[in-house]
Amino acid sequence: MYKRLFSYFKIKKHFIDRRNNKRDWVRKKMQSKNLLCETRTYTEKIYTHNHCYSQLILPLQGSLFIKTDNHELRLDENHLFLLPPKCYHSFNSDSTNNFLVLDIPRENSLILLEDTLKCEMHQVLDDRWKAIRYLLLEEARNPNKRGLSELVKYAFSFLQNEARPISIQYIHDNFQKQISIDKLAAIENFNISYYVEWFNKKTGMTPNVYIQKLKLEKAKEYLIDTDLSILMISQLVGYEQQSSLARLFIKHQELSPSAYRKKYREMAKKTSI
Repeated sequence: MYKRLFSYFKIKKHFIDRRNNKRDWVRKKMQSKNLLCETRTYTEKIYTHNHCYSQLILPLQGSLFIKTDNHELRLDENHLFLLPPKCYHSFNSDSTNNFLVLDIPRENSLILLEDTLKCEMHQVLDDRWKAIRYLLLEEARNPNKRGLSELVKYAFSFLQNEARPISIQYIHDNFQKQISIDKLAAIENFNISYYVEWFNKKTGMTPNVYIQKLKLEKAKEYLIDTDLSILMISQLVGYEQQSSLARLFIKHQELSPSAYRKKYREMAKKTSI
């Protein structure tokens, strides 16, 4: 009888493990494509891995030991930690814990977040971040999570202001104007050739490509959040003719601005049903 019970529980455990492994696989698959915000707990077992998405860790209770090439720390309730994509890290916890974790897929990361997502950051969890944590926690409990993307952009704007070089901040403040490489290089006190090389190392692209992508992301926001005409949106992001914006969208989205707006709104309707 005991042997049969043992066999039964062994088989049951096998299927539970298979089911959990499948869930983990599905979850990882989803994480590679979707913005994910949820609470997690950690065990004493030490895990080491990396992932293709960035991860923002906000403590709710307890502490978490984290080790990377640049940091070795105990993340407590008074701090937050940002892991960039493909950053090998070890982690475990020896106490009762609960963390709010935000997984931000690299391929879906807006240009607005790109500078920040390339480096590890260990920040004080001040009153401002505690308020953001509360809002993220509420959004994590919301099955629709419609406001999550906007909330993430709002939260990361605080990190960006501290991490972003002054010439890149100048681009974000003046992207709708004509910006010369000479001006940007002068802001950093670099010669032009060195500045372009430096900028490429910082962002993975040239200044002109960066400006184009920023214009594209700003235009997407207007298309999604407003009913402004394509011409008006083109002018708001610095193009005199809407054909210039259309070429930008065709190049990067393979859709015209109006088709992009229509597609997004149709998707929004489906998810709200």
